[in-house]
Amino acid sequence: MDIKTIYWTKVRNLTWIFLFLWLFIAVFLPVIAPLFKGVRIIGLPSLHMYINAFIVIVMGVVLIFIYAAIMNKFDAELKSKVKEEELE
Repeated sequence: MDIKTIYWTKVRNLTWIFLFLWLFIAVFLPVIAPLFKGVRIIGLPSLHMYINAFIVIVMGVVLIFIYAAIMNKFDAELKSKVKEEELE
């Protein structure tokens, strides 16, 4: 396979993984949040819907930054491989 195909396969797979992670965080966690009513974590109040909404937003933003960092790594690898091929 050529570099372009390998790169886009990695990008597609990473995007699917992060899409499923985001769906889990955005859909599944709010659904199960009422099960944790009254549970305290690190002294915070119980996981009421407001706290759950905040956690979902924060986790979504964290996913964005992780995705961007991994994509930057992929881009750097692609640039180095393209430069290697140009030199050959």
